[in-house]
Amino acid sequence: MKIKIKKTCLCVSARRQIDVLIFDMIIMGLLISTSPLVAQEMTGDEILKKAEESRPVSEITISEMTIVHKSGSKRIREIKAWMKGDDSTLVRFLSPANIKGTGFLSVDDNDWLYLPVLKKVRRIATKEKGGSFMGSDFSYDDVGGYSWEQDFHSKLLGIEEYEGHDCYILELIPKNPEDISYSKLKRWVDKENFYSMKTEYYDIHGDLLKIMYPSGFYRIEEFWISKRIEMQNVQKGSKTVIVIKETELNPKIPDNMFTTRQLERQ
Repeated sequence: MKIKIKKTCLCVSARRQIDVLIFDMIIMGLLISTSPLVAQEMTGDEILKKAEESRPVSEITISEMTIVHKSGSKRIREIKAWMKGDDSTLVRFLSPANIKGTGFLSVDDNDWLYLPVLKKVRRIATKEKGGSFMGSDFSYDDVGGYSWEQDFHSKLLGIEEYEGHDCYILELIPKNPEDISYSKLKRWVDKENFYSMKTEYYDIHGDLLKIMYPSGFYRIEEFWISKRIEMQNVQKGSKTVIVIKETELNPKIPDNMFTTRQLERQ
């Protein structure tokens, strides 16, 4: 009898230990299975910051811009651009002859346009920045660029596959709506390399206005560069295609390159 009681106590004790062990294993399994997901989660602002960090500090490009109207008629222009940081851009038109020497300068949200015919630099007012850049489907704001982290609140809407890539979908809302001509942007960011694969632009009424499609990505050192950028205006039925013919990454560009005096030089 004593032996039976002793055996029963041991069995109960062993069962309790096994139950505790199983419970601990379940908890550990849950922690192990969920912890990588938690570690991989990023906020919209963190993704936007990562995307901006993946860009070169400075860049010089020569590109061909083709403006395609709804009727199908085309205009082709050649441009050279110097870019430094988030807030310094100089664009010069190389051809055709009737606009050769025309220049655009953007520094710290201040924009100027130089027309050789008038031999005069004209400052672009804030209300004009959403207008067409030299008849294209890009606005002056688009060409001048944004300080994304400073200009927008970013929210992660989700993750979806686009063109065979897993992408973060970001919703960007202007921090100062009076300074930006869009009510919001939606941006598809490659989850692995953090370059932008598509951006939707919404007008001040909240309606889809334009869609930008970068393509032809290739790698130079640690940077992913797009060879082709297409901006479609879904409201007008027109589009502008920029094909980058030459690229120089991280060149040393002096600050005095981004001045109105330099803008006037042809």
